[in-house]
Amino acid sequence: MVEAVDRLRADYDAVPYVSHAFPQTAPGRLAAIAHVFGLDVPNVSTARVLEIGCSAGGNLIPFAAWHPRARVVGLDLSAVQIDQGRKLVAALGLRNVELRQGDIASIDLTALGQFDFIICHGVYSWVPPNVQDAILSAFSRLLAPEGVAHLSYNVYPGWKAKEIVRDAMLLRGGDRTTAEEKLSYARGMIDFLHEVAPADSVLAKALDDFKAERSHANDYYVLHEQLEAFNAPCYFLDLGRRAEPHRLAYLADVEVQSMFAVNYGDKVAVPLLKECGHSQVLVEQYLDFVVNRTFRQSLLVHGERGPQISYQLDRRRFDRLHFAARLLPADGEVRLDDTTQEFRDGTRNLFTRDPGVKAAIDALSARWPWTLSRRELLYEVHAHLGRAGVAAPEDQEAKIDELLEALIIRGLARFRLDPVSPEPARTPLTIDEPIRRMAELARGRAGGYLVNRWHEGVALSVVDSYLLPLMDGTRDRDVLVEHLYAFVVEDAIRFERDGRRLSGADELRAAVAEWIDTLPQRLPAL
Repeated sequence: MVEAVDRLRADYDAVPYVSHAFPQTAPGRLAAIAHVFGLDVPNVSTARVLEIGCSAGGNLIPFAAWHPRARVVGLDLSAVQIDQGRKLVAALGLRNVELRQGDIASIDLTALGQFDFIICHGVYSWVPPNVQDAILSAFSRLLAPEGVAHLSYNVYPGWKAKEIVRDAMLLRGGDRTTAEEKLSYARGMIDFLHEVAPADSVLAKALDDFKAERSHANDYYVLHEQLEAFNAPCYFLDLGRRAEPHRLAYLADVEVQSMFAVNYGDKVAVPLLKECGHSQVLVEQYLDFVVNRTFRQSLLVHGERGPQISYQLDRRRFDRLHFAARLLPADGEVRLDDTTQEFRDGTRNLFTRDPGVKAAIDALSARWPWTLSRRELLYEVHAHLGRAGVAAPEDQEAKIDELLEALIIRGLARFRLDPVSPEPARTPLTIDEPIRRMAELARGRAGGYLVNRWHEGVALSVVDSYLLPLMDGTRDRDVLVEHLYAFVVEDAIRFERDGRRLSGADELRAAVAEWIDTLPQRLPAL
């Protein structure tokens, strides 16, 4: 196994995994999910966070920047990736991040201390069995009493067909010397099989799925996902059995809506719930077969906390939550009457005829992408109804709680224990320091991005990479215009309109001013 780990280390040193933020692993999200299902959790703002397999820290570092009182530790097998991350930490001036190179199966775990949140994303299925066991052992030994651990992994049954594609790629490309050769020969195999596979065969379907999902994937992703020596999916129930000896219990999936049979229609939910009774784990294993699931992100806690978990949501716990949702009326206007209206979130929808529920949806949508607490939402509902001359019924609070429960179960709302909101408007124009520092590091580079308060990557234009670092509160709008215009004169940035590059001083200054004024519309979630 030592030789296998050395090979993995060499592969990631040679072709580092591009490191970025994964919103589904954000400690704030993990804490809110645990709260919803009945568990108390540590304070996210002062939490100790560990990521096993942190790559260059792209998932940890933004969290540390937004939470200066938190302490984060990243561990990765690849010295090359850890070195990259340390340089980024130094450039950002962060003092609450520590990145370590090492193998989780051989390091001294006691030296790490305990952590409120542990993240292991994109690692478990891609390491040998002894390392998989070491990861679960680390969860058990390092997780604080009220802590939550995140583990992602490939699962059957969905990966059964995917293994056909992986095996074919390995057959032709697995033994090649360089990464470039492996990828070239493996992709050539896919092209060949796609031409000759019998129509409507299992192989043809697997190849079509691969083409649809991975044909434009980056080389590093295909190399480490499809061509690594290890890629060992398991059934969801098997993961639970592996966790039991480490005294770990399943809490939830990060995609909460995937856990509820009701979301799959009566044809699925009625017989499934009758078959499985109160076993949440068995319900979800059946659902994995229903949807042919390929990937899971499970939250684990100490086993003794298992009896405290409740999958029947307790609405009294909503008092501590802050909600964000954006559901727009299908007919374009919210009507505060008792006629039935449809509200849409992309392809999903919700129907209601209750004026108070409509007012709540409207208030949440107006606040998007920021949150409202339950108390704030109730206030907004009463204010909306009052302005419309509609009397709120006595059971209005109960109806709003019913709405919030439905939004959680159906995956139509984000929810957190702490508010997610912008800094108060300040004059001169000011952007938070974490954003300014991230933008400065990306200055002048196409394809740059920021990580917002939701732990989401936000695309950053070249122009904004020059603008945002200037917005520290010391420059008013006119000064910002002159500074940004100076970068135009230096040809560091350019402005175009209708395919024509702007050149005159007056029109360039006007374009710069317009760019600054429209920042809130361009980057609303900062």
